[in-house]
Amino acid sequence: MKFPCPTSEKEQLQLAVCLRLIGKNCYASQQEIRRDLQRHGFETISQSTVSRLLTLLGVIKIRNAKGQKIYALNPLTRPEPDAARSIAEMVVNIEHNNEFILVHTVTGYGHAVARVLDHHAVPQILGVVAGSSVVWIAPHDIKYTEQVYRKINYLLRLNEYS
Repeated sequence: MKFPCPTSEKEQLQLAVCLRLIGKNCYASQQEIRRDLQRHGFETISQSTVSRLLTLLGVIKIRNAKGQKIYALNPLTRPEPDAARSIAEMVVNIEHNNEFILVHTVTGYGHAVARVLDHHAVPQILGVVAGSSVVWIAPHDIKYTEQVYRKINYLLRLNEYS
């Protein structure tokens, strides 16, 4: 069964949050995913919508190291790095605490996003470290972490949803 591409901003946001949750957590059931999506602002999300999101994301069930079946992103359906993609399409989400900022990217785009940040030479950024799917940013002074977070959102032209 093939579903159409997400068209509404709400559905795109649901996909982004669902992608982030599955990438960070171990879920054995769709009900667990639904509960976390409800905690992230989608209070009325239905079980069928969760199922549709999982299908759109190409999520599969695999066995983890403990032998439990969990939902995971299918590495075969992840998009290949493509220089023609916009930076905003490369970013899954961005989050921060009081001390640093993390930018989660589609696998393979971490270094590209870090290069964009390095190029802008934001004076409030002490350093940027990139992996395949995450960029770690340390502000010069933790008093300005929130300000640096907002600047990064602006530079990457993202809407805040995390």
